[in-house]
Amino acid sequence: MRGLPRQYRPKPYFKDASVYVQLFCAGLMTAASALITVVEPAFWSVFGLLFFGFGLVLAEATRRQRLDDVTRNRLEPFLGRLRRGDVDGYGWLLKVLATIDGRTPRARRRSRVALAAITADERLLDGLIWHCRHRQISVAVFAERLGRPGAAGLTPVLASLHPDGHVRQAAVTAMGRRPLRPAHLPFLLERANDWVPEVRAAAHEVLRSQLGQHPGLLAPARMAFERVARRRHAPTLRDLIYG
Repeated sequence: MRGLPRQYRPKPYFKDASVYVQLFCAGLMTAASALITVVEPAFWSVFGLLFFGFGLVLAEATRRQRLDDVTRNRLEPFLGRLRRGDVDGYGWLLKVLATIDGRTPRARRRSRVALAAITADERLLDGLIWHCRHRQISVAVFAERLGRPGAAGLTPVLASLHPDGHVRQAAVTAMGRRPLRPAHLPFLLERANDWVPEVRAAAHEVLRSQLGQHPGLLAPARMAFERVARRRHAPTLRDLIYG
């Protein structure tokens, strides 16, 4: 990324092309085994199909893991370093996240990995939300993407920190269209304590629906609630999560 300060540049990451060679070979042999099995079914053809098919699954899992590692490597210079007061650092973080986010399946996976890394760093997350609340950093690029077809990943999550209440409400609604992940909860709980009644209502509706459908989210929701437990509208939210 051009202009990125040295302290935020990721360490060189060795891209091993062998995983793509393994993926190609496993795919080719799986296809050949499947063809042989169809033409002349036999024990060895079926065994070959299972063997190379399993190899194909392993190669694909390795490829995805490498892609996840690349995303984490890009965020590593920010993790454990950013906290309240580092406005420039958060500005650069948002620029990096804007390049990670996207609408393709690969970009969506990158977004999930990035979001999980951000929410796992409590100080970084606290500073991000705090500086957005005080309008010291901008999430305008994510708000612009929010209305595009297929917007997902980081877009609605970061757009929920926008100063415009209409944008925040639209972002909450967008988050509710897909199954929630634990990494979404800190942002959604922030909006459930919003000063705009319509935004609060939208966030409560999404939480009520998603927590009812996915009880496994209750534990991370209760952990995330501690951040906002002393806010003005926290009692109503407490009843929703603990009731």
